[in-house]
Amino acid sequence: MASKKAVAIEIGYSLTKICEVDYKTKAHKIYKSFTVPNGAEVINDGALMVSPEYVENLQRALAANHVKTKQVVFTITSSRIASREVTIPYVKENRIADVVNANATDYFPVDLSQYQLAYTILGTIGETKGAQQYKLLVMAVPSALLTGYYDLAKALKLEVAAIDYASNSIFQVVKDECAKGKHIVVKIDERSSLVMAVENSVLTFTRSVSYGFDEIMETVMNTLCWGEVSNVEQAIRVLQRNDCIVPETGEDSESVGAGEKSAKDRAQEDVFDAVMPLINGITRVIDYYASRASGVAIERILITGAGADFKGMAQMLARETNMPVTVLKEAAGWNLMRNFKNECFSEYIACVGAAVAPLDFKREAEKRGKDKKAKKEGTSQGTNWAPLAYTIFGVGLVAAAALAAVPLISYAQLTKTNMELKAQAGSLEDIIPIYNEFVETQTRYTMTEAMYRTTESRNEELEEFLGELEDKLPSNVNVISLTSDQYQVTINMRVQTKDDAGETVEQMRSFHSLIPEMVTVTSLVEEENEESGESTINFTVTAAYQVVGYEPEETDGTETEGMENDGTDAAAGDAAVTAE
Repeated sequence: MASKKAVAIEIGYSLTKICEVDYKTKAHKIYKSFTVPNGAEVINDGALMVSPEYVENLQRALAANHVKTKQVVFTITSSRIASREVTIPYVKENRIADVVNANATDYFPVDLSQYQLAYTILGTIGETKGAQQYKLLVMAVPSALLTGYYDLAKALKLEVAAIDYASNSIFQVVKDECAKGKHIVVKIDERSSLVMAVENSVLTFTRSVSYGFDEIMETVMNTLCWGEVSNVEQAIRVLQRNDCIVPETGEDSESVGAGEKSAKDRAQEDVFDAVMPLINGITRVIDYYASRASGVAIERILITGAGADFKGMAQMLARETNMPVTVLKEAAGWNLMRNFKNECFSEYIACVGAAVAPLDFKREAEKRGKDKKAKKEGTSQGTNWAPLAYTIFGVGLVAAAALAAVPLISYAQLTKTNMELKAQAGSLEDIIPIYNEFVETQTRYTMTEAMYRTTESRNEELEEFLGELEDKLPSNVNVISLTSDQYQVTINMRVQTKDDAGETVEQMRSFHSLIPEMVTVTSLVEEENEESGESTINFTVTAAYQVVGYEPEETDGTETEGMENDGTDAAAGDAAVTAE
């Protein structure tokens, strides 16, 4: 039986990537691959604006490459696609969609009649069979966003087989390559990048970075250092073949005077400045994932997409992340080197993966179409049961009228309420981007706060401690030396009598920055001046700091006084024991 083929299309801001591949087969075969310049801008954050010129360009390209396949699979990326990680009961896989649809309003508080849902299984939680749950990534795409792709398919006289999400398309290619251990996959596109984590062939994390290589291309196109570059394709080839991205440029620039720099040096510095926002954005997401993930460390970072093949890009990312970075040129189960002999595979990774196991955002619409077709076919064949059906219908109609009389008014009220709630939910649809931004900002704040807490120590409050020491110590205490680290402080002091030493210890136990029970006298020596005959007490106190952020509890005056008296006795006792 001949394999079923499909045309896989990914539409970028400047270029459209097209592959002719096998559709939903275990053996992955790529027949053709080519790119088509978009001309005018046809896409904005995943929303497609079909123009006659763009359709004509695609038709010419398909004809020139002898592509006769009539089924098309689109893979898309958009910030308007909402996603949530959820857990559901461990049901049969063919029942997962029912569970997701039943709880969809909890995941996405919008009018879901305007959205198409899809999901992918991230894994299972729990070890025992009764306690297991599915962990899913559920996505909701606006139906309006899909309209442009259906329009394009119609204009090209193609049938939409599926519409996939780019992260799933990429995952289908790399899942066998990442069968063991924890890996990061980064797809670098023109205006955005996608960061994914794959652990033991399971997609565990996905985030979008709002930086791509468009500024890098623009920088190369604005300089004549590598020749005249007039379009995106030329800029990409220049970046792939020349040392435009030099990781060391930023370090050495200060040591060379402006007059001594060559045109190439200055151009490389400009490219370096354009690359850094992208690198920093990717690094922040990887750091965030590493702070959340536990267990096995990240083995490597695989980079793909058109920007992955830029010379120096992998080295730059490796330097900033301090992790091994590899350009994805081959994947387990795919003979990529044979299929992409004369061109870079990274540009087409989402295309070739889209036809493997697409999420299929159009599944619900397809199902409705099939149901209508089945009903139509059912009415045109078989035995004529019309007389019996009319009899049963008449009896049922009388019974239904009687049963419906009472709840009819209640149903009308509920219908009205339902419509009002849908209208209210629709009016709140614009809050989704704001909510997503809030969640992302809150996550960054939490991560930053956690990082800051790890750097805090009591040494930061040493000035405050010294002020407290000056205010509370008796005036006749002479501090000889003080040593402090982030855990404790050691003070060597001299006083006239042992009572003075006890009072000093008592006062130190009242410091809010010290743990009272951990203020101890480690040595006490009585010294006598041979000339004057006066004696002095030389003693050392070691005290442990309270944890950072500690605030003393408020107590009434009676309890405080009692504690102070106890502290006096204890301090005097410590001094006496040490003296003996």
